[in-house]
Amino acid sequence: MANDTISREAKKNQLRRQIISSEELKKNKDYQRRRKQQRFQNWMAVLGAVLIVAAVILGIYLFETFRTYKTFRVEWEKDVIGAESSQFVRLGNGTVQLGADGATYFSDGGETLWSVPYEMRSPQGAVQDAYMIIYDKKGQSLIICDTQGERGRSSTSYAITSADISSQGVAVVLTEEKESSYISYFDSSAGRLEIEIKSPLESQGYPAAISISPDGQQLMVSYLSVSGGAVSSQVVFYDFEEGKDVPNRVVGAFQNYKETDTMVPFVAYMSNQAGVAVGDNMISFYSTEDRTDIQQKNVPITEPIQKVFCDETYLGLVTAKTTEDGATVPMLYLYSAEGVCLLQKELTDQMEHVFLNSGKIVMYEASSCLIQTVKGRMRYDNSFETAITAMLPGGSQREYIVVSDDKIEKVRLQ
Repeated sequence: MANDTISREAKKNQLRRQIISSEELKKNKDYQRRRKQQRFQNWMAVLGAVLIVAAVILGIYLFETFRTYKTFRVEWEKDVIGAESSQFVRLGNGTVQLGADGATYFSDGGETLWSVPYEMRSPQGAVQDAYMIIYDKKGQSLIICDTQGERGRSSTSYAITSADISSQGVAVVLTEEKESSYISYFDSSAGRLEIEIKSPLESQGYPAAISISPDGQQLMVSYLSVSGGAVSSQVVFYDFEEGKDVPNRVVGAFQNYKETDTMVPFVAYMSNQAGVAVGDNMISFYSTEDRTDIQQKNVPITEPIQKVFCDETYLGLVTAKTTEDGATVPMLYLYSAEGVCLLQKELTDQMEHVFLNSGKIVMYEASSCLIQTVKGRMRYDNSFETAITAMLPGGSQREYIVVSDDKIEKVRLQ
């Protein structure tokens, strides 16, 4: 009997331990509710912080997108000699002055990093990223440089008419003699490569423009020829990798310019996959994604072309449009690499120089400057205190290199 009593008491104690009192259950529900409230408050705090950050970013974006700059401040300036007779080009994160007897490289911080002497009658420069070729137009000497200075120099057998360089430092040089033209290849140290294209002027025509792709493997050439008293063009593509097994390494030849009596004085690679040829009445956009099956898209141009400019993203034109009353107004056109017209805008003034810089179109002349976005929004419209001879990008989107007769300055829009 005693054992039964003990057993019943043990079971009762076990049940008591398993039973949660109503007060404890109420406390537990309150605890769960507080936890849910705390989690909700935490999420709301995180969401609020995200919204604040997004609002700040959106505000900065809108401010920078629609902001119009009124003036600029000078970051630094240096005295230069012979600026009015020099050519200025961008090289990496700096600016090169091509003078009569040598080239000087200025960093974006205002330091003179190197100078390269030469003797050239008409020094010209072509740049791709961190490499540059300096050549004597109508002469026979050339120098290849990078941001560290001279890499090497060489000479040609005939007079140089044009040259171009890739982002890998491989350069092409166009020379000519009485009956033929030659396109020669040089490596990044100005050593001559065993690649040469000979074009008889009588059968092939005169090479009016050349461009090498950024990777240095493709070449685009515009040839002018005369037939029956009419001048026309053809654009030829060479490939020194994919075209090894084809005659003369020609992977594409487009002669349809004869149908429209088009002369093509400008060709350029916008990237390894896209090239453009600008004629006097037509633009050809080429897709070189398939390097042995190049595709052509033609866009007619009915207005006289006055200026051509491009970068890796856009091709721009300034034309002269005749209005109904007989007046002539400058028109600005901007195209994508695929040949889509992105902007068509009448300009109030015809500026002497124009270039693209980080999604902006910069137009300037001796005393005035206009800067607008590729969507047509005006960012800067003002005049310079002194007449300038050159203006170039200066590193950041708001910085520019401005050259006058006796000094070079880096300015920042504000």
